[in-house]
Parts: sequence; C-alpha cells; structure tokens
Amino acid sequence: MSVLRALRFTSIATAVNFVLSLISVVVVSRLLKPEEIGVFSVAVSLVAYTHILREFGVGQYFVQLKELTREHLRAGFTIMLAVSWTIALALLLTREPVAVFYEHSGLSAVFTILSINFVILPFASPILSILKREMRFDRLAIVSVSNAAVQVSVTLGTAMAGESYMSMAWGSLAGNITNVVMLSLMRREFAFLLPTTKGLREVLSFGGKASAGSLVGQFENSGPDLILGKTLGFEAVANFSRGISLNNMILGKVNELIGQIFLPAFAQGIRHGRPPEAMYCDAMRLITGITVPLIGILTILAQPMILLFFGPQWHEAAYVAIFLCMYQLVLAPVAFASNALMAGGHAGAVLRSVSMTQGANLCILAFSIWLNLETVVYLLLIARLCNLFFFFNSLAIHYNLTPRQLYRAAIPSYALLPATLIGPALVLLAAHYQATVSPFVPIALSGLLGAVGYVAALRLSHHPVREELIRLVPPLVFLLGPIKQRPD
Repeated sequence: MSVLRALRFTSIATAVNFVLSLISVVVVSRLLKPEEIGVFSVAVSLVAYTHILREFGVGQYFVQLKELTREHLRAGFTIMLAVSWTIALALLLTREPVAVFYEHSGLSAVFTILSINFVILPFASPILSILKREMRFDRLAIVSVSNAAVQVSVTLGTAMAGESYMSMAWGSLAGNITNVVMLSLMRREFAFLLPTTKGLREVLSFGGKASAGSLVGQFENSGPDLILGKTLGFEAVANFSRGISLNNMILGKVNELIGQIFLPAFAQGIRHGRPPEAMYCDAMRLITGITVPLIGILTILAQPMILLFFGPQWHEAAYVAIFLCMYQLVLAPVAFASNALMAGGHAGAVLRSVSMTQGANLCILAFSIWLNLETVVYLLLIARLCNLFFFFNSLAIHYNLTPRQLYRAAIPSYALLPATLIGPALVLLAAHYQATVSPFVPIALSGLLGAVGYVAALRLSHHPVREELIRLVPPLVFLLGPIKQRPD
C-alpha cells in the first residue's frame, strides 16, 4: 500500500475514533460522578508505564527486520508473552495493597480486569506488527474502529446498567478481545504461535533498548508533574500541565497520526535499498509543510485557546503554552528522527539521544527548587536544543545526514509562516483592545484567516506538500490549484 493510501485510511480511522471517544467521554461524564471516574483514572495512571514494557519493543523489532521469518515471530511472541503475563501477575498481587493505599476497594476490582488485558494482548501483537510492516493500513483501520466501537458501546451500556467505574474497565477488556479476535481472523496462520527459546537474545537486545528509550522518553510527560509538584507546588503543576495540553491535543494528535505510518514506511524504504538520508529529507519536506504552519498558528492562538477551553483563571498556563509551542518550531525537523533511527534498527542511538535529552530536562526541572515557573519554562529551551543536537548527531552518524541538508529541506516550510500568521496576528492585536470580546471570536476569525494565508502561500510557493494534499483529498484542487503534469 502506498503512503498516501495509508495516510487516508489512518486519517479516517483517527477521526472516527476521536468522535467515538468524545461521545464516550461526554456521556460517561454525565452518568458517573467525578470520584467514580477518578477511580478508573488512578488505576490507568498506575499501569501506564507497564504498557510501554508490555510489547518490549518487539513490534518495532518486527517492522525494522530486513526479512521476517516465523522463527522471528515465535521469538518475539515468547518475549511479549513472558513480559505481559508477568505484568498481569504483578497487577493481581498488588491489587489489594494498592486499594489499601488509596483507601478504595474498587481499585482492586479494576486491577483484576486490567490484568486480563495483559493476558490476552500478546496473542494479537505479532499480527498487528505484520500488518504494519506490510503497510496494510486498510485492515488496521477496520480493527481500530471496531475496537473503539465495541469499547464505547460496552462502556456506555454497563455504565447505564449501574456498573460505575467498572464500566470503563469492562469496555477496555471488550475492545481488546475484539482486537484479538479480528486480527486472528485476518491472519489465521499467525494466530497460534508456539513459544520458543531460539533467537531470544537478538529480540531482547533490540527490545531492551527500545523499551528503555520509551520509558526514558515518558519522563518528558510525567517528569514535570513529579518534580514541579514537590518544588513549586500543585498550582505550578496545573499551569504547566494545562500549557502543554494544547500541544498534546492538536499537534500531538497530528504527530501520532503521521508516526503510525512513518516507521513502517521508512523501514520498507530501507529494505528496498533507498538511501535513508534522502528519504528523511523528503519526508521532512512534506511533514514540516503541515506541522510548521500548524505550530505557528498554535503559538499565536495559545492564549485565547487556553482561556476559551479552560477559563480565565489559567492566564499563566497560556504563557507556558506560548513558549512550549515556540520551542516546537525549532524541533520540527527532528520530530520523527527517533522513528527513522528505529526503522533502521538503531535502537541504541535512540536510547542514548533520549537519555541525554531527558538528563538535561531533569537538571533544569531540579533547579525549580530555587526558581519560579516562568524561569523554568525559559530554561527548558536548553533541553530542547540538546534534543536537537543529539538527534542531529545520531542522524549524521547512522545516515550521514547533516543539519544543513535537513534544514535546507525544511526551509520552504518555514517560508509559509509569514503569510499564514499575518492574519491571525492582526486579529489578536485588534482583540487586545477589545477586552469584552469572547475568545471564540478571535480564534474563529484567526483560524479562517490563517487557513486562507496558508492556501495562498502554498499556491504561490508551489511547496511540494500542495500536490500531496491534493492527492490525499482530491477536492482540494479547487483551493490549491491543479497539479502540473510532469514531463515523460
């Protein structure tokens, strides 16, 4: 399957899943009390890190292999089975102590259901990786939407039946059972793999580095809450969390959508002998054509969006959001460097780069014992620049890709910013002198003018992303102009 078709199927699945998830959140929020939802939220937060360990990097290992054999699949399945079942046993053994610690017996019941997920998921994981490796995103979209539909249906049905916080646990279990059944039916020859002791060392070597890198990377999400909560207090944590949530809600979803396709597509290109440095530059030329203008719009609209979504008491969070969005503009060309390196089998390089970046992040956050939140946010630029440097270095070592080559590919995307942002900037400047105006008005108007500016910039600059957007969504030809025919 081509990258374009894969992106189309994944986009549709992501949109449908988002709508189903929104329906679930809205309805459940009205059926259950906040403390009931809180029970399930605490349980999920406690097992979040175990989900990183569950697959142990085996899925990425399968995708990046030049040749995937049944013996590779059996070895990977053995590792996933051992790790997942160990986690399931640990959840069962700790369910009562956790319930006692949080003084709520319901956590024990939720942990029991969540542990069953870890028992059944290994049976579907190899098939999931095979479909990704083969770029069968049409089938993956069917599985994803089916999972979400079953999960939401069971959650809402059991919530209406009075199952309280357990309704979300039952929904999670039903969705995962759907995954296993559907994937097994799609590729029956891989539905029942036997464990083996052959080839475990290679899987453990790659998977250990990949999992360690993911665990260290997770610190970027959880580290500020853990450290700032102790040094600056819960108000600072809340402001930082709300500030970064703007990135996660919009840019994070876009990156997640692209990332699902990027890794298997890049690995497939390497297997077919394409030069990785050229592939990465080509990919960034297109991806930054979407993400850089989007980040620019988020930076401009950070304050009114935070105030609209969360309320006027979050002014400090809006300030945090502005700077975190600006930092993302600098990092855009290396946003998928870890995926590219993993696709080439360089899990160790990803682990080193992520570890050194998070080391710098940890040092800056530790200084918060003497500093205020505003200063900490300023200093986080250093950690972002470290991230840039370490991934530049890894790309240069493993793919002979220089920063100059990479930014030369991305510069046309940065050139789209002036036309995209001038309208929103003027709207917000005018809104600054009209304090009584609702934040929704400048956001809506700025979004419209930003879109018009972006379309105009694409048409005038002939940025390569223009043709790809038309191929992805053909009706856009009326806005972006016809594609020029290439000479034979």
